Amino acid sequence: MAQLYPLASEEALRSQYVGKSLKDIPTPAAVIDVSVASKNCDQMLEAVQKLGVQFRPHVKTHKILYGIPLPPSQLPRLAALGQALGPLSTSVMIDHSSQLSHLEGYCSITGHPILIFIKLDTGYHRAGIDSDNPDLTRHLLSDIRRSEDAGHCVLQGFYSHAGHSYGGQSQADAMRLLREEIERTLANAVLAGEDFSKTPQRRFILSIGATPTTTSVQNIFSGQEQSTEASDLRNAIARAKQLHTVELHAGVYPILDLQQLATAARPTQSSFISSETYLSHNDLALTILVEVASLYEYRERPEALIAGGSLALGREPCKAYSGWGVVTNWNRTDDQKFESFPPEKWIVGRISQEHGILTLDERHALIPFTTGQKLRVWPNHACIAGAGFGWYFIVDSSRTGLEDMIVDIWVRWRGW
Repeated sequence: MAQLYPLASEEALRSQYVGKSLKDIPTPAAVIDVSVASKNCDQMLEAVQKLGVQFRPHVKTHKILYGIPLPPSQLPRLAALGQALGPLSTSVMIDHSSQLSHLEGYCSITGHPILIFIKLDTGYHRAGIDSDNPDLTRHLLSDIRRSEDAGHCVLQGFYSHAGHSYGGQSQADAMRLLREEIERTLANAVLAGEDFSKTPQRRFILSIGATPTTTSVQNIFSGQEQSTEASDLRNAIARAKQLHTVELHAGVYPILDLQQLATAARPTQSSFISSETYLSHNDLALTILVEVASLYEYRERPEALIAGGSLALGREPCKAYSGWGVVTNWNRTDDQKFESFPPEKWIVGRISQEHGILTLDERHALIPFTTGQKLRVWPNHACIAGAGFGWYFIVDSSRTGLEDMIVDIWVRWRGW
């Protein structure tokens, strides 16, 4: 299938752009600051190592977990991948007994069983069986046991995604939701232990989290470990580890975005990594480079047009403000710069497919931009914004005096 989704040549892109300034490349463009992304990764990994739990980034190359309950039409492609990677390499989620019959095809193609996670709904109501309904769990476990006995699959564990944690407002909210998710997932694993009674010592993987809840474990080591929420979370993790393998997962944690900033899930200061203040706009690694195309000084409130709309920024809202992106302070010398979040200065206030309208909620203010000026915008949701680009321009803000220089190109994988 790879030939159906040809990728741009990394060699040609690097030859064209590496060494150039961001001010000299076409727009719109997706830019990742590798220094910021590396720091976010280091902080996450240090936290899970201190907790003694496993960690699964949502994108893996050596051990595959298909991200939603498997559509049957995808099985031949997944089986081809599993055949190339070998036994115990590929996992899928299921949340209904009708999905089990389709897994037999995987085994017949690869010659080995597929690993499965039971997808639990612990409050998000997107996918998964109700984690608070033991009858549903027992029924599914019984069917899985028969499929496992037939050699078609192996139950690896339980998987939950706390997407509703994006509605949280604080570190305490995120820690509480993660604790509840752990407790509900553990209760279902206990039921599995009862059904799989022939193997009483069997340890399942409890894969838990979303970026707000998973990154909230950093609070445990940030000087807040004596808080009730942090103490309760640490105890819940310890109880789960006694019986099973705890695995935290997250996706956007390396680059973060305005939605993550709005959850306030991570600590604002850390005593175990550094004394720096973090979880701020300085920790957002992805920006979208845009160009000012026109100015509208005569409108009641000043506005400017950028050549970048929903195809460049996505159309995901952020609960903290009514806009589609926030203009950063890069390449600006005016006195209307971004100061704090939620923003009070220039935002992408309106958006359509190719157009973005920069707005400022001040009557008769002067527009600080010029036609042709390059700007960088923080998107609300980095995953959606980044998906619109075939490659990312990589810069490194730790290179003093060369912060705008492109140091690499990362080509994004295509296809479904």
